Amino acid sequence: MTFRILLLAILLGGFWESAIAQSSPLVMRHADSLAVMRKAGFLLLNGHVYFTHDSIAFRTARATWNKHLDKVDCEGSFLFTHPDGYIKANYGSYQRKTEIAIAKGYVEAKDSAGSYAFFGNNLVYNKKKKFLKLTDQPLLHQYQKQKKDTTKIDTTVVRAELITFNQETEFAEAFRNVTITQGEMIVTCDTGYLDKKNNWVALKGSPKFNLEGYELTGDSIYLTIDSEKRTLKSALVIRNAKGKQHEKGKKGKPDHYTEAIGDTLYAEFKNDKIKRLYVNLNARGFFYEADFADYKNQMEGGRLDLSFKNGKLKRALISGDAQSTYFHVMEKKRQIDGRNEATGDTIRIAFADGKVKHLKLAGTKTLASGRYTDLTKQNILPKVVKDSSVKKWTEQSLKKLEKTDKSAPAKKEDTK
Repeated sequence: MTFRILLLAILLGGFWESAIAQSSPLVMRHADSLAVMRKAGFLLLNGHVYFTHDSIAFRTARATWNKHLDKVDCEGSFLFTHPDGYIKANYGSYQRKTEIAIAKGYVEAKDSAGSYAFFGNNLVYNKKKKFLKLTDQPLLHQYQKQKKDTTKIDTTVVRAELITFNQETEFAEAFRNVTITQGEMIVTCDTGYLDKKNNWVALKGSPKFNLEGYELTGDSIYLTIDSEKRTLKSALVIRNAKGKQHEKGKKGKPDHYTEAIGDTLYAEFKNDKIKRLYVNLNARGFFYEADFADYKNQMEGGRLDLSFKNGKLKRALISGDAQSTYFHVMEKKRQIDGRNEATGDTIRIAFADGKVKHLKLAGTKTLASGRYTDLTKQNILPKVVKDSSVKKWTEQSLKKLEKTDKSAPAKKEDTK
């Protein structure tokens, strides 16, 4: 009795498995012409070929259907549509069992929500896992509408040698010669990870980050993005961290530069302007003006804490065997007249318009001390680059010369 029940269960199981398999067949809906190779199990289709499988559909100009593998190879054109989006290419294939579509030659793929677009020459799409892989000049676009003005769209562009994307988690990976751009932001690295849902980007392998006046480099960089404003919130640089900030001078004043070096660097931003900067372990910082680049003001210690206002250095706290060197500039003459050196456990520096306003020293382990050196005798002036090129006459200059000639009294001729 038990054997009969077991046999019945096996038969029923096989029946239901067969029924399920038959419930979602690969169906050829249309073709202008059809040729059958029975022994090989091939069907050759030409002209307006149309296939469906469950919720997917694909069209092509010519196709070969392998009945044994339940696979269709398409050429001439390939349009693959599914509820999550579409894929277009010159060539393509689809296998029912694995639910994998392959597109080749001028590939274009977009999701149904209009948030992502993929371009390249080779794309593999796994419908079951909702996973996409791009090779051969792959390009990824991620679109984000602005909340205040929905007509404007911010676009993040990713270029690499290999790109993968998970539709469910909205997680993208890029490998080898990676370049990521968004507005003024440009990032390069060997490997990049983009988490759209959690609004972060991870960069590894000689990463370099640039954002209109800011540059970061290190072994690894982690960026967080403001999802509403589509601006940078923070940047974390781990190991061999270097940061550089460039603030352009206004009303004829020289440009300001701030540099930071250490094991770890963390920066906070507001509306893509730096707000705070922390540097840990073997921390060093420099700040200087463009015309005195050879006389950099220095900060050194176990940790640096810097704060900025409107892109300019506002406050600095140097902690742990703190040291600082500051060159004083006579503004009227634009000449360096002295050098201030300070040491202590901590050094606090306040700035006004990017220049040192006052210092406060404290120390027990490292005694607080300061020293001033008069440099007026050295007569240090900013370097001036002379333009030795011949200036071209302008129309305005010529007009001035003509007026001068006309207004000058004519000389009387000598009649003698």
